[in-house]
Amino acid sequence: MRVTPDDLVNRRIAWEALSDLYLDTDISHARRWRVEKLATLPYSIEELEQILVEEVHPVCRWNLVCVAGAWAGFDLEWLESKILKRLRSPLRKMRWFKPRRLPSEVSREWNLTKSGICVLREAQRVRAV
Repeated sequence: MRVTPDDLVNRRIAWEALSDLYLDTDISHARRWRVEKLATLPYSIEELEQILVEEVHPVCRWNLVCVAGAWAGFDLEWLESKILKRLRSPLRKMRWFKPRRLPSEVSREWNLTKSGICVLREAQRVRAV
């Protein structure tokens, strides 16, 4: 998935909300906030998952193994810079450099977040009809 200048505003929102899954705290408390942010974006669930796995995960996964990882949120300028740098890297296309599976705690919370997005979007669709 390529990031265009027109798409950068939405991508920043997605990066902020998805990076929340990698904080060194109880991430379930921010689920509603995350769902509300992500549900407003023009991305399908599959596209959001691709952003998570290919853009956010490779940059933020290290926070889960740090002794004193970030717990209050990632600096958004740092996050954007790291993600964009990685997306421009020719190494990104190499098979051995691709991200591994999501850690179980991230995967579990992502599944709950996805469900919440689907429910919220369906409710919004019904209200609009």
